[in-house]
Amino acid sequence: MKKYILTCLTLCCMILTSAQVSLTNLTVPVANKKNTHSIKKEERIELDIRSAGKAFYKVHRILTILDEGGKDEINFVEFTDQFISLEDVTIQLFDQYGKSIKKYTKKDLNKQVAGEGLVPDGKVYFSRILVSGYPITIQTDYELKFNGIIRYPSYEIQQFDQSIENASFVAKVPIDLDLRFKLKNTVVSPTIITEGKMKTYSWVFKDLPALENEEGSVSGESRYPRIILAPNKFELDGYEGDMTSWQNFGKWFANLAKEASNLSPERKIFIQSLVKNAPTDKDKIKIIYEYLQHNFRYVSIQLGIGGLKPFEASFVDDKKYGDCKALSNYTQACLQAIGIKSYQALINAEYNKEPVDPGFPNMGFNHVIVCVPMQKDSIWLECTSTTNEFGVLGNFTENRNALLITEDGGKLVPTPKSKAINNLFLCNSAVKVNEDGSGTAIVKLNGIGEYKQDQVNSIFNEKKDDQKKFLVYYLGFIQPDEFELKYNKDDPRGETIVTMNIEKIPAFTAGSKMFLSPRIYKIWSAALPKTENRTLDFYFPIPFI
Repeated sequence: MKKYILTCLTLCCMILTSAQVSLTNLTVPVANKKNTHSIKKEERIELDIRSAGKAFYKVHRILTILDEGGKDEINFVEFTDQFISLEDVTIQLFDQYGKSIKKYTKKDLNKQVAGEGLVPDGKVYFSRILVSGYPITIQTDYELKFNGIIRYPSYEIQQFDQSIENASFVAKVPIDLDLRFKLKNTVVSPTIITEGKMKTYSWVFKDLPALENEEGSVSGESRYPRIILAPNKFELDGYEGDMTSWQNFGKWFANLAKEASNLSPERKIFIQSLVKNAPTDKDKIKIIYEYLQHNFRYVSIQLGIGGLKPFEASFVDDKKYGDCKALSNYTQACLQAIGIKSYQALINAEYNKEPVDPGFPNMGFNHVIVCVPMQKDSIWLECTSTTNEFGVLGNFTENRNALLITEDGGKLVPTPKSKAINNLFLCNSAVKVNEDGSGTAIVKLNGIGEYKQDQVNSIFNEKKDDQKKFLVYYLGFIQPDEFELKYNKDDPRGETIVTMNIEKIPAFTAGSKMFLSPRIYKIWSAALPKTENRTLDFYFPIPFI
Protein backbone atom coordinates (compact mmCIF):
# COMPACT_ATOMS: atom_id res chain seq x y z
CA MET A 1 0.00 0.00 0.00
CA LYS A 2 2.82 2.39 0.91
CA LYS A 3 4.53 1.52 -2.35
CA TYR A 4 1.31 2.32 -4.26
CA ILE A 5 0.93 5.70 -2.48
CA LEU A 6 4.58 6.54 -3.18
CA THR A 7 4.13 5.72 -6.89
CA CYS A 8 1.01 7.94 -7.09
CA LEU A 9 2.85 10.80 -5.38
CA THR A 10 5.77 10.43 -7.78
CA LEU A 11 3.38 10.47 -10.75
CA CYS A 12 1.59 13.57 -9.43
CA CYS A 13 4.93 15.35 -8.98
CA MET A 14 5.90 14.46 -12.55
CA ILE A 15 2.60 15.82 -13.89
CA LEU A 16 2.91 19.00 -11.82
CA THR A 17 6.51 19.52 -12.95
CA SER A 18 5.52 19.21 -16.61
CA ALA A 19 3.02 22.05 -16.17
CA GLN A 20 5.51 24.39 -14.53
CA VAL A 21 8.45 26.49 -15.58
CA SER A 22 11.42 27.17 -13.34
CA LEU A 23 11.43 30.74 -12.06
CA THR A 24 14.23 30.31 -9.57
CA ASN A 25 16.17 33.08 -11.27
CA LEU A 26 13.38 35.64 -11.01
CA THR A 27 15.45 37.37 -8.34
CA VAL A 28 17.83 38.90 -10.86
CA PRO A 29 20.90 40.83 -9.75
CA VAL A 30 20.18 44.40 -8.66
CA ALA A 31 22.33 45.71 -11.52
CA ASN A 32 19.99 44.01 -13.98
CA LYS A 33 16.78 45.30 -12.37
CA LYS A 34 17.24 48.98 -13.16
CA ASN A 35 14.88 50.13 -15.93
CA THR A 36 13.75 46.52 -16.38
CA HIS A 37 10.17 45.77 -17.46
CA SER A 38 10.87 42.32 -18.90
CA ILE A 39 13.51 39.62 -18.49
CA LYS A 40 14.61 37.34 -21.29
CA LYS A 41 15.24 34.32 -19.09
CA GLU A 42 15.95 31.84 -21.84
CA GLU A 43 16.12 32.09 -25.60
CA ARG A 44 17.45 29.91 -28.36
CA ILE A 45 16.91 30.87 -31.98
CA GLU A 46 18.20 28.71 -34.80
CA LEU A 47 18.34 29.66 -38.49
CA ASP A 48 18.93 26.54 -40.57
CA ILE A 49 19.74 27.50 -44.17
CA ARG A 50 19.41 24.53 -46.52
CA SER A 51 19.92 26.23 -49.89
CA ALA A 52 19.81 29.65 -51.57
CA GLY A 53 16.01 29.61 -51.32
CA LYS A 54 15.15 27.31 -48.42
CA ALA A 55 15.54 27.73 -44.67
CA PHE A 56 13.93 26.97 -41.32
CA TYR A 57 13.74 29.40 -38.40
CA LYS A 58 13.08 27.90 -34.95
CA VAL A 59 12.38 29.98 -31.84
CA HIS A 60 12.31 28.96 -28.18
CA ARG A 61 11.86 31.85 -25.75
CA ILE A 62 10.92 32.32 -22.09
CA LEU A 63 10.15 35.89 -21.02
CA THR A 64 9.10 37.17 -17.62
CA ILE A 65 7.07 40.37 -17.78
CA LEU A 66 7.52 42.28 -14.53
CA ASP A 67 4.95 45.03 -14.94
CA GLU A 68 2.69 46.97 -17.32
CA GLY A 69 5.74 48.52 -19.02
CA GLY A 70 6.58 45.18 -20.63
CA LYS A 71 3.08 44.25 -21.83
CA ASP A 72 4.00 44.60 -25.52
CA GLU A 73 6.23 41.54 -25.13
CA ILE A 74 3.25 39.30 -24.34
CA ASN A 75 1.52 39.13 -27.70
CA PHE A 76 2.59 37.03 -30.68
CA VAL A 77 2.69 38.45 -34.24
CA GLU A 78 4.05 36.84 -37.42
CA PHE A 79 3.44 37.61 -41.10
CA THR A 80 3.33 34.92 -43.76
CA ASP A 81 2.99 34.77 -47.54
CA GLN A 82 3.67 32.33 -50.37
CA PHE A 83 7.35 32.21 -49.35
CA ILE A 84 7.05 32.07 -45.55
CA SER A 85 4.80 29.63 -43.72
CA LEU A 86 4.14 29.41 -40.01
CA GLU A 87 4.54 25.86 -38.79
CA ASP A 88 3.89 24.68 -35.21
CA VAL A 89 3.17 27.28 -32.51
CA THR A 90 2.93 26.73 -28.76
CA ILE A 91 2.45 29.59 -26.29
CA GLN A 92 2.22 28.93 -22.55
CA LEU A 93 1.50 31.37 -19.73
CA PHE A 94 2.79 30.83 -16.18
CA ASP A 95 1.98 32.73 -13.03
CA GLN A 96 4.59 34.15 -10.64
CA TYR A 97 5.01 30.75 -8.99
CA GLY A 98 5.74 28.98 -12.29
CA LYS A 99 2.33 27.29 -12.54
CA SER A 100 0.84 26.93 -16.04
CA ILE A 101 -2.35 28.99 -16.36
CA LYS A 102 -3.02 29.02 -20.11
CA LYS A 103 -1.83 27.33 -23.29
CA TYR A 104 -2.30 28.36 -26.92
CA THR A 105 -1.51 26.62 -30.20
CA LYS A 106 -1.60 27.77 -33.82
CA LYS A 107 -5.33 27.08 -34.11
CA ASP A 108 -5.99 29.49 -31.22
CA LEU A 109 -4.30 32.42 -32.97
CA ASN A 110 -6.20 35.16 -34.75
CA LYS A 111 -5.63 35.28 -38.50
CA GLN A 112 -6.23 38.10 -40.96
CA VAL A 113 -5.52 38.68 -44.63
CA ALA A 114 -2.50 40.96 -45.14
CA GLY A 115 -1.41 42.94 -48.19
CA GLU A 116 -4.91 44.24 -48.98
CA GLY A 117 -5.73 40.93 -50.69
CA LEU A 118 -3.08 41.54 -53.38
CA VAL A 119 -0.43 39.24 -51.89
CA PRO A 120 -0.77 35.47 -52.51
CA ASP A 121 -1.32 33.79 -49.13
CA GLY A 122 -0.57 37.06 -47.32
CA LYS A 123 -1.68 36.61 -43.71
CA VAL A 124 -0.87 37.88 -40.25
CA TYR A 125 -1.14 35.55 -37.26
CA PHE A 126 -1.47 37.21 -33.89
CA SER A 127 -2.58 36.62 -30.32
CA ARG A 128 -4.55 38.82 -27.94
CA ILE A 129 -3.46 37.61 -24.53
CA LEU A 130 -5.01 39.30 -21.51
CA VAL A 131 -3.37 38.97 -18.11
CA SER A 132 -4.78 39.84 -14.69
CA GLY A 133 -1.54 40.80 -13.02
CA TYR A 134 2.25 40.74 -12.98
CA PRO A 135 4.78 39.22 -12.94
CA ILE A 136 3.78 36.82 -15.70
CA THR A 137 5.99 34.42 -17.65
CA ILE A 138 5.37 33.44 -21.25
CA GLN A 139 7.06 30.60 -23.10
CA THR A 140 6.85 30.75 -26.91
CA ASP A 141 7.95 28.01 -29.31
CA TYR A 142 7.36 28.25 -33.03
CA GLU A 143 8.90 27.58 -36.43
CA LEU A 144 8.90 29.42 -39.76
CA LYS A 145 9.60 27.73 -43.07
CA PHE A 146 11.15 29.77 -45.90
CA ASN A 147 10.58 28.68 -49.47
CA GLY A 148 12.29 31.64 -51.13
CA ILE A 149 14.73 34.02 -49.41
CA ILE A 150 16.10 37.49 -50.03
CA ARG A 151 16.70 38.57 -46.43
CA TYR A 152 17.90 36.54 -43.48
CA PRO A 153 16.20 37.36 -40.17
CA SER A 154 18.26 39.64 -37.93
CA TYR A 155 18.77 38.67 -34.31
CA GLU A 156 17.45 41.33 -31.95
CA ILE A 157 19.47 40.61 -28.83
CA GLN A 158 17.37 42.76 -26.51
CA GLN A 159 14.70 45.46 -26.55
CA PHE A 160 14.73 48.56 -24.40
CA ASP A 161 13.89 48.07 -20.72
CA GLN A 162 14.67 44.36 -21.10
CA SER A 163 17.45 42.48 -19.30
CA ILE A 164 18.97 39.21 -20.49
CA GLU A 165 19.81 36.10 -18.47
CA ASN A 166 20.53 33.55 -21.20
CA ALA A 167 20.18 33.98 -24.95
CA SER A 168 21.76 32.31 -27.95
CA PHE A 169 21.52 32.58 -31.72
CA VAL A 170 22.72 29.89 -34.12
CA ALA A 171 22.97 30.12 -37.91
CA LYS A 172 23.74 27.02 -39.98
CA VAL A 173 24.63 27.41 -43.66
CA PRO A 174 26.12 25.25 -46.44
CA ILE A 175 29.81 26.04 -46.86
CA ASP A 176 29.43 26.75 -50.58
CA LEU A 177 26.86 29.47 -49.79
CA ASP A 178 28.23 30.82 -46.50
CA LEU A 179 26.84 34.12 -45.16
CA ARG A 180 27.94 37.55 -44.02
CA PHE A 181 27.20 39.16 -40.66
CA LYS A 182 27.44 42.61 -39.09
CA LEU A 183 27.52 43.30 -35.36
CA LYS A 184 25.54 46.31 -34.11
CA ASN A 185 26.23 47.64 -30.62
CA THR A 186 27.82 44.40 -29.46
CA VAL A 187 31.35 43.00 -29.55
CA VAL A 188 30.38 39.36 -29.03
CA SER A 189 31.98 37.38 -31.84
CA PRO A 190 30.54 34.03 -32.91
CA THR A 191 31.98 30.61 -32.38
CA ILE A 192 32.39 29.14 -35.89
CA ILE A 193 32.44 25.38 -36.48
CA THR A 194 32.85 23.67 -39.85
CA GLU A 195 31.54 20.13 -40.03
CA GLY A 196 31.10 18.26 -43.30
CA LYS A 197 29.37 20.52 -45.81
CA MET A 198 27.90 22.83 -43.16
CA LYS A 199 29.18 25.86 -41.28
CA THR A 200 27.69 26.92 -37.93
CA TYR A 201 27.85 30.38 -36.36
CA SER A 202 26.89 30.59 -32.66
CA TRP A 203 26.48 33.64 -30.43
CA VAL A 204 25.81 33.44 -26.66
CA PHE A 205 24.73 36.31 -24.38
CA LYS A 206 24.42 36.22 -20.60
CA ASP A 207 23.50 38.65 -17.80
CA LEU A 208 22.96 41.83 -19.82
CA PRO A 209 21.42 44.75 -17.92
CA ALA A 210 18.44 46.59 -19.42
CA LEU A 211 18.95 49.56 -21.72
CA GLU A 212 16.87 52.60 -20.87
CA ASN A 213 14.60 54.02 -23.56
CA GLU A 214 15.39 57.72 -23.82
CA GLU A 215 12.74 59.59 -25.77
CA GLY A 216 13.97 61.22 -28.95
CA SER A 217 17.24 59.30 -29.19
CA VAL A 218 18.35 57.44 -32.32
CA SER A 219 16.06 54.69 -33.59
CA GLY A 220 16.19 51.33 -31.84
CA GLU A 221 17.93 49.50 -34.66
CA SER A 222 20.80 52.01 -34.41
CA ARG A 223 21.11 51.83 -30.64
CA TYR A 224 20.19 48.35 -29.44
CA PRO A 225 22.42 45.28 -29.85
CA ARG A 226 21.62 43.12 -32.84
CA ILE A 227 23.22 40.83 -35.39
CA ILE A 228 22.46 41.45 -39.06
CA LEU A 229 22.89 38.54 -41.46
CA ALA A 230 23.06 38.74 -45.24
CA PRO A 231 23.17 36.06 -47.94
CA ASN A 232 25.79 35.85 -50.64
CA LYS A 233 23.47 34.00 -53.01
CA PHE A 234 19.68 34.00 -52.77
CA GLU A 235 16.61 32.87 -54.66
CA LEU A 236 13.05 34.18 -54.62
CA ASP A 237 10.19 33.02 -56.85
CA GLY A 238 12.66 31.41 -59.23
CA TYR A 239 14.73 34.61 -59.52
CA GLU A 240 18.31 33.81 -58.48
CA GLY A 241 20.44 36.67 -57.21
CA ASP A 242 23.85 37.70 -55.90
CA MET A 243 24.13 40.10 -52.95
CA THR A 244 27.91 40.28 -52.61
CA SER A 245 27.85 43.79 -54.14
CA TRP A 246 25.33 46.62 -54.49
CA GLN A 247 25.82 46.48 -58.25
CA ASN A 248 24.84 42.80 -58.44
CA PHE A 249 21.83 43.28 -56.19
CA GLY A 250 20.67 46.19 -58.37
CA LYS A 251 20.89 43.97 -61.45
CA TRP A 252 18.64 41.42 -59.75
CA PHE A 253 16.03 44.03 -58.87
CA ALA A 254 16.14 45.49 -62.39
CA ASN A 255 15.51 42.03 -63.83
CA LEU A 256 12.56 41.59 -61.46
CA ALA A 257 10.91 44.81 -62.69
CA LYS A 258 11.98 44.88 -66.34
CA GLU A 259 8.58 43.95 -67.77
CA ALA A 260 6.53 46.30 -65.56
CA SER A 261 6.95 49.47 -67.65
CA ASN A 262 4.20 48.75 -70.14
CA LEU A 263 1.97 51.78 -70.69
CA SER A 264 -0.29 51.37 -73.70
CA PRO A 265 0.33 53.56 -76.79
CA GLU A 266 -2.93 55.42 -76.08
CA ARG A 267 -1.88 56.30 -72.52
CA LYS A 268 1.56 57.39 -73.70
CA ILE A 269 -0.13 59.84 -76.06
CA PHE A 270 -2.27 61.11 -73.17
CA ILE A 271 0.80 61.63 -70.97
CA GLN A 272 2.55 63.47 -73.80
CA SER A 273 -0.47 65.75 -74.20
CA LEU A 274 -0.27 66.72 -70.53
CA VAL A 275 3.17 68.28 -70.96
CA LYS A 276 3.04 69.56 -74.53
CA ASN A 277 3.07 73.22 -73.46
CA ALA A 278 5.67 72.88 -70.69
CA PRO A 279 8.78 74.94 -71.54
CA THR A 280 11.41 72.86 -69.67
CA ASP A 281 12.02 69.27 -68.62
CA LYS A 282 11.67 70.33 -64.98
CA ASP A 283 8.22 71.74 -65.71
CA LYS A 284 7.27 68.50 -67.48
CA ILE A 285 8.42 66.40 -64.51
CA LYS A 286 6.40 68.59 -62.15
CA ILE A 287 3.24 68.18 -64.26
CA ILE A 288 3.64 64.38 -64.24
CA TYR A 289 4.24 64.37 -60.47
CA GLU A 290 1.19 66.53 -59.71
CA TYR A 291 -0.94 64.38 -62.03
CA LEU A 292 0.12 61.38 -59.96
CA GLN A 293 -0.65 63.16 -56.67
CA HIS A 294 -4.14 64.21 -57.73
CA ASN A 295 -5.28 60.99 -59.40
CA PHE A 296 -3.69 58.02 -57.66
CA ARG A 297 -3.75 56.59 -54.15
CA TYR A 298 -1.27 54.58 -52.15
CA VAL A 299 -1.78 51.03 -50.84
CA SER A 300 0.77 49.17 -48.75
CA ILE A 301 2.28 45.90 -50.00
CA GLN A 302 5.25 44.53 -48.05
CA LEU A 303 4.83 40.78 -48.36
CA GLY A 304 5.64 38.16 -50.97
CA ILE A 305 7.10 38.88 -54.37
CA GLY A 306 4.64 41.81 -54.37
CA GLY A 307 6.80 43.28 -51.65
CA LEU A 308 9.58 43.57 -54.24
CA LYS A 309 8.14 43.24 -57.73
CA PRO A 310 6.03 46.24 -58.79
CA PHE A 311 2.61 45.96 -60.35
CA GLU A 312 2.73 46.73 -64.05
CA ALA A 313 2.32 50.34 -65.12
CA SER A 314 -0.79 49.38 -67.10
CA PHE A 315 -2.36 47.91 -63.94
CA VAL A 316 -1.67 51.07 -61.93
CA ASP A 317 -2.93 53.27 -64.76
CA ASP A 318 -6.19 51.32 -64.87
CA LYS A 319 -6.78 50.86 -61.11
CA LYS A 320 -5.44 54.27 -60.03
CA TYR A 321 -3.63 52.82 -57.02
CA GLY A 322 -0.40 51.06 -56.11
CA ASP A 323 2.26 50.66 -53.45
CA CYS A 324 5.55 52.57 -53.41
CA LYS A 325 7.14 50.30 -56.03
CA ALA A 326 4.12 50.39 -58.30
CA LEU A 327 3.66 54.18 -58.11
CA SER A 328 7.39 54.77 -58.63
CA ASN A 329 7.43 52.37 -61.57
CA TYR A 330 4.37 54.13 -63.04
CA THR A 331 6.03 57.54 -62.64
CA GLN A 332 9.14 56.21 -64.35
CA ALA A 333 7.01 54.84 -67.22
CA CYS A 334 5.29 58.22 -67.65
CA LEU A 335 8.64 60.04 -67.72
CA GLN A 336 9.93 57.51 -70.21
CA ALA A 337 6.91 58.25 -72.42
CA ILE A 338 8.00 61.91 -72.66
CA GLY A 339 11.67 61.10 -73.21
CA ILE A 340 13.00 61.78 -69.70
CA LYS A 341 15.29 59.22 -68.06
CA SER A 342 14.72 58.36 -64.39
CA TYR A 343 15.71 55.65 -61.94
CA GLN A 344 13.86 53.83 -59.22
CA ALA A 345 15.71 54.09 -55.91
CA LEU A 346 15.47 51.64 -52.99
CA ILE A 347 15.70 53.33 -49.61
CA ASN A 348 15.12 52.71 -45.90
CA ALA A 349 12.36 55.12 -45.00
CA GLU A 350 10.84 56.49 -41.77
CA TYR A 351 11.94 59.21 -39.41
CA ASN A 352 15.38 58.83 -37.84
CA LYS A 353 16.34 55.73 -39.81
CA GLU A 354 20.02 54.96 -40.12
CA PRO A 355 21.44 55.00 -43.68
CA VAL A 356 22.35 51.58 -45.04
CA ASP A 357 26.00 50.63 -44.70
CA PRO A 358 27.85 51.07 -48.03
CA GLY A 359 30.25 48.28 -47.03
CA PHE A 360 27.55 45.70 -46.21
CA PRO A 361 25.27 44.88 -49.17
CA ASN A 362 21.98 43.71 -47.69
CA MET A 363 18.25 43.96 -48.27
CA GLY A 364 17.90 46.75 -45.71
CA PHE A 365 15.33 48.73 -47.69
CA ASN A 366 11.59 49.18 -47.11
CA HIS A 367 10.61 51.83 -49.66
CA VAL A 368 11.05 52.96 -53.28
CA ILE A 369 11.25 56.51 -54.63
CA VAL A 370 12.28 58.00 -57.99
CA CYS A 371 15.42 59.94 -58.94
CA VAL A 372 15.55 62.04 -62.11
CA PRO A 373 19.15 62.96 -62.98
CA MET A 374 19.44 66.50 -64.36
CA GLN A 375 22.36 68.44 -65.80
CA LYS A 376 23.12 70.36 -62.58
CA ASP A 377 21.34 68.33 -59.91
CA SER A 378 18.92 65.46 -59.45
CA ILE A 379 15.19 65.72 -58.76
CA TRP A 380 13.86 63.31 -56.14
CA LEU A 381 10.19 62.29 -56.13
CA GLU A 382 8.23 60.73 -53.24
CA CYS A 383 5.52 59.04 -55.31
CA THR A 384 3.31 57.89 -52.43
CA SER A 385 2.58 61.35 -51.01
CA THR A 386 -0.33 63.57 -52.01
CA THR A 387 1.06 66.52 -50.04
CA ASN A 388 4.84 66.54 -50.62
CA GLU A 389 6.03 69.53 -52.58
CA PHE A 390 7.58 68.76 -55.95
CA GLY A 391 11.22 67.76 -55.57
CA VAL A 392 11.13 67.72 -51.75
CA LEU A 393 11.63 64.39 -49.96
CA GLY A 394 11.15 65.40 -46.33
CA ASN A 395 12.34 63.59 -43.21
CA PHE A 396 10.83 60.28 -44.33
CA THR A 397 13.67 59.65 -46.81
CA GLU A 398 16.14 62.54 -46.67
CA ASN A 399 19.78 62.13 -45.65
CA ARG A 400 19.93 58.39 -46.45
CA ASN A 401 21.75 56.12 -48.88
CA ALA A 402 19.53 55.15 -51.81
CA LEU A 403 20.24 52.33 -54.25
CA LEU A 404 19.65 53.61 -57.78
CA ILE A 405 18.58 50.83 -60.16
CA THR A 406 20.59 51.80 -63.24
CA GLU A 407 21.39 50.12 -66.56
CA ASP A 408 24.66 48.89 -65.01
CA GLY A 409 23.14 47.61 -61.78
CA GLY A 410 22.81 49.14 -58.33
CA LYS A 411 24.57 52.38 -57.41
CA LEU A 412 24.45 53.67 -53.84
CA VAL A 413 24.03 57.46 -53.62
CA PRO A 414 23.07 59.89 -50.83
CA THR A 415 19.68 61.60 -50.83
CA PRO A 416 19.50 65.36 -50.16
CA LYS A 417 19.23 66.67 -46.62
CA SER A 418 17.28 69.77 -45.67
CA LYS A 419 18.58 72.80 -43.80
CA ALA A 420 16.78 74.65 -41.03
CA ILE A 421 15.78 77.46 -43.39
CA ASN A 422 14.02 74.86 -45.59
CA ASN A 423 11.58 74.06 -42.76
CA LEU A 424 10.12 77.28 -41.44
CA PHE A 425 6.97 77.84 -39.37
CA LEU A 426 5.60 81.34 -38.82
CA CYS A 427 2.62 82.29 -36.69
CA ASN A 428 1.33 85.87 -36.35
CA SER A 429 -1.62 86.61 -34.07
CA ALA A 430 -3.59 89.84 -33.78
CA VAL A 431 -5.78 89.66 -30.67
CA LYS A 432 -8.59 92.01 -29.71
CA VAL A 433 -9.57 91.75 -26.03
CA ASN A 434 -12.91 93.05 -24.78
CA GLU A 435 -13.50 94.44 -21.29
CA ASP A 436 -15.05 91.16 -20.10
CA GLY A 437 -11.98 89.14 -21.21
CA SER A 438 -13.58 87.73 -24.34
CA GLY A 439 -12.15 88.57 -27.72
CA THR A 440 -11.24 87.76 -31.27
CA ALA A 441 -7.95 86.46 -32.65
CA ILE A 442 -6.89 86.61 -36.27
CA VAL A 443 -4.02 84.19 -36.77
CA LYS A 444 -1.85 83.83 -39.87
CA LEU A 445 -0.12 80.45 -40.20
CA ASN A 446 2.69 80.13 -42.76
CA GLY A 447 4.86 77.11 -43.40
CA ILE A 448 7.75 76.08 -45.62
CA GLY A 449 8.95 72.52 -46.23
CA GLU A 450 7.77 69.99 -43.66
CA TYR A 451 5.60 72.61 -41.97
CA LYS A 452 3.73 73.39 -45.16
CA GLN A 453 3.23 69.70 -45.82
CA ASP A 454 2.42 68.41 -42.34
CA GLN A 455 0.71 71.39 -40.72
CA VAL A 456 -0.54 74.11 -43.04
CA ASN A 457 -1.62 71.81 -45.88
CA SER A 458 -3.01 69.04 -43.71
CA ILE A 459 -5.12 71.25 -41.45
CA PHE A 460 -7.07 72.56 -44.42
CA ASN A 461 -7.98 69.09 -45.69
CA GLU A 462 -9.47 67.92 -42.36
CA LYS A 463 -13.07 68.09 -41.12
CA LYS A 464 -13.94 71.09 -38.98
CA ASP A 465 -13.91 69.13 -35.71
CA ASP A 466 -10.47 67.76 -36.55
CA GLN A 467 -9.25 71.23 -37.49
CA LYS A 468 -10.32 72.46 -34.06
CA LYS A 469 -8.51 69.57 -32.36
CA PHE A 470 -5.38 70.39 -34.35
CA LEU A 471 -5.50 74.05 -33.29
CA VAL A 472 -6.15 73.28 -29.61
CA TYR A 473 -4.29 70.04 -28.89
CA TYR A 474 -1.38 70.19 -31.35
CA LEU A 475 -0.66 73.92 -31.71
CA GLY A 476 -1.98 74.70 -28.23
CA PHE A 477 -4.34 77.58 -28.99
CA ILE A 478 -6.92 78.68 -26.46
CA GLN A 479 -10.16 76.77 -27.05
CA PRO A 480 -12.26 78.88 -29.46
CA ASP A 481 -16.04 79.06 -29.31
CA GLU A 482 -16.21 79.62 -33.04
CA PHE A 483 -13.56 79.73 -35.74
CA GLU A 484 -13.24 80.17 -39.48
CA LEU A 485 -10.36 78.96 -41.60
CA LYS A 486 -9.24 80.26 -44.99
CA TYR A 487 -6.43 78.71 -46.99
CA ASN A 488 -4.52 80.29 -49.86
CA LYS A 489 -3.24 77.29 -51.79
CA ASP A 490 -1.44 79.50 -54.32
CA ASP A 491 0.69 81.15 -51.65
CA PRO A 492 4.23 79.62 -51.61
CA ARG A 493 3.94 79.36 -47.83
CA GLY A 494 0.40 78.02 -47.97
CA GLU A 495 -0.84 80.86 -45.80
CA THR A 496 -3.81 79.89 -43.64
CA ILE A 497 -5.85 82.55 -41.84
CA VAL A 498 -7.79 81.45 -38.78
CA THR A 499 -10.35 83.76 -37.19
CA MET A 500 -11.31 82.66 -33.66
CA ASN A 501 -13.90 83.94 -31.20
CA ILE A 502 -12.68 83.16 -27.67
CA GLU A 503 -14.73 83.49 -24.48
CA LYS A 504 -11.74 84.05 -22.15
CA ILE A 505 -8.37 85.26 -23.40
CA PRO A 506 -6.54 86.31 -20.17
CA ALA A 507 -4.69 83.60 -18.27
CA PHE A 508 -6.37 85.01 -15.14
CA THR A 509 -7.76 88.28 -13.77
CA ALA A 510 -7.22 90.07 -10.44
CA GLY A 511 -9.58 92.94 -9.74
CA SER A 512 -9.46 95.23 -12.73
CA LYS A 513 -6.22 93.74 -14.03
CA MET A 514 -5.95 91.16 -16.81
CA PHE A 515 -2.85 88.98 -17.03
CA LEU A 516 -2.12 88.02 -20.63
CA SER A 517 0.31 85.44 -22.00
CA PRO A 518 2.62 86.79 -24.69
CA ARG A 519 1.17 84.15 -27.03
CA ILE A 520 -2.20 82.44 -27.27
CA TYR A 521 -0.57 79.23 -28.50
CA LYS A 522 2.36 76.99 -27.54
CA ILE A 523 5.69 77.69 -29.19
CA TRP A 524 6.38 73.94 -29.44
CA SER A 525 3.89 71.21 -30.26
CA ALA A 526 5.04 68.79 -27.56
CA ALA A 527 6.83 68.76 -24.21
CA LEU A 528 10.52 68.03 -24.56
CA PRO A 529 11.90 65.27 -22.30
CA LYS A 530 13.77 66.17 -19.15
CA THR A 531 17.55 66.53 -19.38
CA GLU A 532 18.36 65.22 -15.91
CA ASN A 533 20.43 62.01 -16.08
CA ARG A 534 20.07 61.88 -19.86
CA THR A 535 22.96 60.09 -21.60
CA LEU A 536 21.92 60.28 -25.28
CA ASP A 537 21.42 63.15 -27.68
CA PHE A 538 17.88 64.25 -28.53
CA TYR A 539 17.07 64.22 -32.24
CA PHE A 540 14.45 66.58 -33.64
CA PRO A 541 12.44 65.19 -36.56
CA ILE A 542 13.87 67.88 -38.87
CA PRO A 543 16.19 70.86 -38.80
CA PHE A 544 13.79 73.79 -38.46
CA ILE A 545 13.08 77.39 -37.49
